[in-house]
Amino acid sequence: MFKKNKKTVDVGDRFVKTDDPNTVWIVAGQGAPVAAIPHFQVVREGYTNRVRTLSEQVLLDPDFYRRVE
Repeated sequence: MFKKNKKTVDVGDRFVKTDDPNTVWIVAGQGAPVAAIPHFQVVREGYTNRVRTLSEQVLLDPDFYRRVE
């Protein structure tokens, strides 16, 4: 179910929050650049009006999110 943790985030990648593994977030595109850290817009699977902007650093941190297939 869980993939190896890649070092980058791409559009279409899927993540779950570590404290809510039943909700899948899909990377929909890049967000506006904030500082030197890349940001991405993620949408909740099945609820395209639920959008969040998250840093690549947070998405790749296993304490917050885990990549799923």
